[in-house]
Amino acid sequence: MKIFRFISILLLISLCSQTVWGKDKKDETPKEKAPLLSGVGVGIDICGLAMKAVGARFANMEVCARVGLKEKFFPIFEIGIGDCTRYGGETTNVFSTRSPYWRIGMDYNFNKKLNGNRFLLGVRYGFSRYNYSFSCPDFADPVYGIASPLELDGLKGNNQWLELCIGFETKLWSIVRLGYNIRYKTRTMQSVSDLGEPYFVPGFGKNDNNTFGGTVYVTFDIGKTARSNNQKSLFGKRKKKEDTKDKKQETPPTETAPRAAKRRGN
Repeated sequence: MKIFRFISILLLISLCSQTVWGKDKKDETPKEKAPLLSGVGVGIDICGLAMKAVGARFANMEVCARVGLKEKFFPIFEIGIGDCTRYGGETTNVFSTRSPYWRIGMDYNFNKKLNGNRFLLGVRYGFSRYNYSFSCPDFADPVYGIASPLELDGLKGNNQWLELCIGFETKLWSIVRLGYNIRYKTRTMQSVSDLGEPYFVPGFGKNDNNTFGGTVYVTFDIGKTARSNNQKSLFGKRKKKEDTKDKKQETPPTETAPRAAKRRGN
Protein backbone atom coordinates (compact mmCIF):
# COMPACT_ATOMS: atom_id res chain seq x y z
CA MET A 1 0.00 0.00 0.00
CA LYS A 2 2.95 2.35 0.64
CA ILE A 3 4.09 1.89 -2.97
CA PHE A 4 0.57 2.59 -4.22
CA ARG A 5 0.40 5.83 -2.19
CA PHE A 6 3.87 6.92 -3.33
CA ILE A 7 3.02 6.47 -7.02
CA SER A 8 -0.29 8.27 -6.47
CA ILE A 9 1.42 11.29 -4.90
CA LEU A 10 3.97 11.51 -7.73
CA LEU A 11 1.24 11.46 -10.36
CA LEU A 12 -0.81 14.10 -8.54
CA ILE A 13 2.21 16.41 -8.30
CA SER A 14 3.04 16.00 -11.99
CA LEU A 15 -0.52 16.74 -13.09
CA CYS A 16 -0.85 19.78 -10.81
CA SER A 17 2.44 21.22 -12.07
CA GLN A 18 1.40 20.70 -15.66
CA THR A 19 -1.89 22.52 -14.99
CA VAL A 20 -0.13 25.49 -13.36
CA TRP A 21 2.43 25.85 -16.17
CA GLY A 22 -0.27 25.71 -18.80
CA LYS A 23 -2.34 28.59 -17.35
CA ASP A 24 -0.08 31.33 -18.76
CA LYS A 25 -0.04 29.86 -22.26
CA LYS A 26 -3.01 30.52 -24.52
CA ASP A 27 -3.97 27.76 -26.88
CA GLU A 28 -4.14 29.51 -30.24
CA THR A 29 -4.51 26.30 -32.25
CA PRO A 30 -7.94 25.59 -33.73
CA LYS A 31 -10.14 23.07 -31.97
CA GLU A 32 -9.80 19.56 -33.31
CA LYS A 33 -12.63 17.05 -33.42
CA ALA A 34 -11.81 13.48 -32.53
CA PRO A 35 -12.79 10.77 -35.05
CA LEU A 36 -15.17 7.95 -34.20
CA LEU A 37 -12.26 5.52 -33.67
CA SER A 38 -9.86 7.80 -31.83
CA GLY A 39 -7.36 5.18 -30.71
CA VAL A 40 -6.51 1.70 -29.45
CA GLY A 41 -4.49 1.16 -26.29
CA VAL A 42 -2.89 -1.62 -24.26
CA GLY A 43 -1.59 -1.13 -20.74
CA ILE A 44 -0.08 -2.75 -17.67
CA ASP A 45 -0.69 -2.07 -13.98
CA ILE A 46 2.70 -1.19 -12.47
CA CYS A 47 1.29 -0.97 -8.93
CA GLY A 48 0.45 -4.68 -8.78
CA LEU A 49 3.87 -5.62 -10.15
CA ALA A 50 5.59 -3.39 -7.58
CA MET A 51 3.60 -4.94 -4.72
CA LYS A 52 4.58 -8.41 -5.89
CA ALA A 53 8.23 -7.40 -6.26
CA VAL A 54 8.50 -6.17 -2.65
CA GLY A 55 6.82 -9.29 -1.26
CA ALA A 56 3.39 -7.93 -0.31
CA ARG A 57 0.87 -10.36 1.22
CA PHE A 58 -1.34 -10.08 -1.86
CA ALA A 59 -1.20 -8.51 -5.31
CA ASN A 60 -3.35 -8.24 -8.42
CA MET A 61 -1.15 -8.21 -11.55
CA GLU A 62 -3.08 -7.26 -14.68
CA VAL A 63 -3.06 -5.89 -18.21
CA CYS A 64 -5.80 -4.16 -20.18
CA ALA A 65 -6.94 -3.46 -23.73
CA ARG A 66 -9.28 -0.63 -24.72
CA VAL A 67 -10.76 1.25 -27.67
CA GLY A 68 -11.29 5.03 -27.84
CA LEU A 69 -14.53 6.32 -29.39
CA LYS A 70 -14.72 10.09 -30.11
CA GLU A 71 -12.15 10.60 -27.29
CA LYS A 72 -15.10 10.25 -24.89
CA PHE A 73 -16.03 6.59 -24.53
CA PHE A 74 -13.44 3.89 -23.77
CA PRO A 75 -14.72 0.29 -23.70
CA ILE A 76 -12.11 -1.70 -21.77
CA PHE A 77 -11.22 -5.31 -20.97
CA GLU A 78 -8.91 -6.20 -18.08
CA ILE A 79 -7.36 -9.57 -17.29
CA GLY A 80 -4.96 -10.52 -14.53
CA ILE A 81 -3.76 -12.95 -11.89
CA GLY A 82 -4.47 -12.53 -8.19
CA ASP A 83 -1.85 -13.93 -5.81
CA CYS A 84 -2.05 -14.17 -2.03
CA THR A 85 -0.20 -16.07 0.71
CA ARG A 86 -1.21 -15.06 4.24
CA TYR A 87 0.17 -16.45 7.47
CA GLY A 88 -1.94 -16.21 10.62
CA GLY A 89 -0.68 -13.58 13.06
CA GLU A 90 -1.23 -15.60 16.27
CA THR A 91 -1.66 -19.04 14.72
CA THR A 92 0.15 -21.25 12.24
CA ASN A 93 -2.73 -21.09 9.73
CA VAL A 94 -1.79 -20.40 6.12
CA PHE A 95 -4.15 -19.28 3.35
CA SER A 96 -3.03 -19.26 -0.30
CA THR A 97 -4.53 -18.72 -3.74
CA ARG A 98 -3.26 -17.87 -7.22
CA SER A 99 -5.91 -17.65 -9.94
CA PRO A 100 -6.96 -15.48 -12.91
CA TYR A 101 -9.75 -12.90 -13.05
CA TRP A 102 -11.46 -10.75 -15.69
CA ARG A 103 -13.18 -7.39 -15.84
CA ILE A 104 -15.15 -5.68 -18.58
CA GLY A 105 -16.51 -2.14 -18.58
CA MET A 106 -16.28 1.40 -19.94
CA ASP A 107 -14.76 4.78 -19.03
CA TYR A 108 -16.11 8.23 -19.92
CA ASN A 109 -13.78 11.21 -20.41
CA PHE A 110 -15.09 14.49 -18.94
CA ASN A 111 -12.31 16.64 -20.39
CA LYS A 112 -13.66 18.58 -23.39
CA LYS A 113 -10.22 19.52 -24.74
CA LEU A 114 -7.84 17.30 -26.71
CA ASN A 115 -4.84 18.36 -24.64
CA GLY A 116 -3.54 14.96 -23.55
CA ASN A 117 -5.37 14.85 -20.20
CA ARG A 118 -8.36 12.63 -19.48
CA PHE A 119 -10.61 12.81 -16.42
CA LEU A 120 -12.36 9.46 -16.31
CA LEU A 121 -15.43 8.01 -14.63
CA GLY A 122 -16.13 4.36 -15.33
CA VAL A 123 -17.76 1.10 -14.34
CA ARG A 124 -16.48 -2.48 -14.37
CA TYR A 125 -18.02 -5.88 -13.90
CA GLY A 126 -15.53 -8.43 -12.59
CA PHE A 127 -15.64 -12.17 -12.22
CA SER A 128 -13.23 -14.85 -11.04
CA ARG A 129 -13.21 -18.62 -10.68
CA TYR A 130 -10.41 -19.62 -8.34
CA ASN A 131 -8.92 -22.37 -6.17
CA TYR A 132 -7.71 -21.75 -2.65
CA SER A 133 -6.24 -23.76 0.22
CA PHE A 134 -5.91 -23.74 4.00
CA SER A 135 -3.23 -25.43 6.06
CA CYS A 136 -2.48 -25.66 9.78
CA PRO A 137 0.64 -27.63 10.82
CA ASP A 138 -0.28 -27.58 14.54
CA PHE A 139 -3.98 -28.39 14.27
CA ALA A 140 -5.28 -30.09 17.47
CA ASP A 141 -8.07 -32.64 17.16
CA PRO A 142 -11.03 -31.23 19.17
CA VAL A 143 -12.07 -34.72 20.41
CA TYR A 144 -8.81 -36.54 21.18
CA GLY A 145 -6.55 -33.50 21.57
CA ILE A 146 -3.93 -35.00 19.29
CA ALA A 147 -1.93 -32.51 17.20
CA SER A 148 -1.82 -33.38 13.53
CA PRO A 149 -1.30 -31.24 10.43
CA LEU A 150 -4.45 -30.14 8.60
CA GLU A 151 -4.36 -29.42 4.87
CA LEU A 152 -7.36 -28.44 2.75
CA ASP A 153 -6.33 -28.14 -0.90
CA GLY A 154 -8.31 -27.55 -4.08
CA LEU A 155 -11.18 -25.62 -2.52
CA LYS A 156 -13.15 -23.85 -5.24
CA GLY A 157 -14.73 -20.40 -5.26
CA ASN A 158 -16.62 -18.19 -7.68
CA ASN A 159 -17.09 -14.43 -7.21
CA GLN A 160 -18.64 -11.62 -9.21
CA TRP A 161 -18.60 -7.92 -8.34
CA LEU A 162 -19.29 -4.39 -9.59
CA GLU A 163 -16.74 -1.55 -9.57
CA LEU A 164 -17.16 2.23 -9.74
CA CYS A 165 -13.93 3.92 -10.92
CA ILE A 166 -12.75 7.52 -10.91
CA GLY A 167 -9.33 8.59 -12.15
CA PHE A 168 -7.24 10.67 -14.50
CA GLU A 169 -4.67 10.08 -17.20
CA THR A 170 -1.98 12.18 -18.86
CA LYS A 171 0.39 11.92 -21.79
CA LEU A 172 4.01 11.18 -20.85
CA TRP A 173 5.70 11.10 -24.23
CA SER A 174 4.60 10.19 -27.76
CA ILE A 175 2.15 7.26 -27.39
CA VAL A 176 3.04 6.53 -23.74
CA ARG A 177 0.45 7.55 -21.13
CA LEU A 178 0.26 7.30 -17.33
CA GLY A 179 -3.07 6.84 -15.56
CA TYR A 180 -4.36 6.36 -12.04
CA ASN A 181 -7.77 5.40 -10.67
CA ILE A 182 -9.51 4.59 -7.40
CA ARG A 183 -12.15 1.86 -7.34
CA TYR A 184 -15.07 1.15 -5.05
CA LYS A 185 -16.02 -2.54 -5.28
CA THR A 186 -19.21 -4.22 -4.17
CA ARG A 187 -19.82 -7.96 -4.30
CA THR A 188 -22.82 -9.22 -6.27
CA MET A 189 -22.36 -13.00 -6.01
CA GLN A 190 -20.18 -15.48 -4.13
CA SER A 191 -20.00 -19.26 -4.10
CA VAL A 192 -17.37 -20.91 -1.88
CA SER A 193 -16.61 -24.21 -0.21
CA ASP A 194 -18.52 -25.26 2.91
CA LEU A 195 -15.17 -25.85 4.63
CA GLY A 196 -14.41 -22.15 4.81
CA GLU A 197 -14.48 -18.79 3.02
CA PRO A 198 -11.36 -17.40 1.32
CA TYR A 199 -9.39 -14.56 2.89
CA PHE A 200 -8.60 -13.03 -0.52
CA VAL A 201 -10.51 -13.06 -3.84
CA PRO A 202 -8.37 -12.62 -7.00
CA GLY A 203 -9.20 -9.31 -8.69
CA PHE A 204 -11.48 -8.19 -5.87
CA GLY A 205 -9.19 -8.02 -2.87
CA LYS A 206 -9.83 -8.90 0.77
CA ASN A 207 -13.03 -10.90 0.93
CA ASP A 208 -15.89 -8.71 2.15
CA ASN A 209 -19.16 -7.24 0.90
CA ASN A 210 -17.42 -3.99 -0.11
CA THR A 211 -13.83 -2.84 -0.49
CA PHE A 212 -11.60 -0.25 -2.16
CA GLY A 213 -8.78 -0.69 -4.65
CA GLY A 214 -6.81 1.11 -7.31
CA THR A 215 -4.47 0.78 -10.27
CA VAL A 216 -1.61 2.77 -11.81
CA TYR A 217 -1.51 2.06 -15.54
CA VAL A 218 1.21 2.69 -18.10
CA THR A 219 -0.64 2.59 -21.44
CA PHE A 220 0.54 2.60 -25.04
CA ASP A 221 -2.17 4.47 -26.93
CA ILE A 222 -2.09 4.29 -30.74
CA GLY A 223 -4.41 6.44 -32.84
CA LYS A 224 -5.19 9.89 -34.20
CA THR A 225 -5.60 11.55 -30.80
CA ALA A 226 -2.29 10.07 -29.65
CA ARG A 227 -0.50 11.81 -32.54
CA SER A 228 -2.39 15.10 -32.21
CA ASN A 229 -0.22 18.22 -32.12
CA ASN A 230 -2.57 19.79 -29.56
CA GLN A 231 -1.58 17.28 -26.89
CA LYS A 232 1.18 18.41 -24.56
CA SER A 233 3.68 15.95 -23.19
CA LEU A 234 4.31 15.87 -19.46
CA PHE A 235 7.99 16.57 -20.23
CA GLY A 236 7.24 19.45 -22.62
CA LYS A 237 7.64 19.77 -26.36
CA ARG A 238 10.95 19.24 -28.08
CA LYS A 239 12.36 21.83 -30.41
CA LYS A 240 12.11 20.90 -34.04
CA LYS A 241 15.38 20.44 -35.90
CA GLU A 242 13.93 22.19 -38.93
CA ASP A 243 13.56 25.42 -36.95
CA THR A 244 17.23 25.43 -35.96
CA LYS A 245 18.33 24.72 -39.52
CA ASP A 246 16.24 27.58 -40.85
CA LYS A 247 17.82 29.95 -38.35
CA LYS A 248 21.31 28.93 -39.43
CA GLN A 249 20.50 29.35 -43.10
CA GLU A 250 19.10 32.85 -42.71
CA THR A 251 21.09 35.35 -44.85
CA PRO A 252 22.21 38.65 -43.31
CA PRO A 253 20.35 41.79 -44.38
CA THR A 254 21.64 43.49 -47.53
CA GLU A 255 23.67 46.65 -47.12
CA THR A 256 22.43 49.96 -48.47
CA ALA A 257 24.47 51.75 -51.13
CA PRO A 258 25.70 54.64 -48.90
CA ARG A 259 26.80 52.23 -46.19
CA ALA A 260 28.65 50.02 -48.69
CA ALA A 261 30.45 53.06 -50.18
CA LYS A 262 31.50 54.27 -46.70
CA ARG A 263 32.90 50.82 -45.90
CA ARG A 264 35.05 50.87 -49.08
CA GLY A 265 36.47 54.24 -48.12
CA ASN A 266 34.79 56.22 -50.92
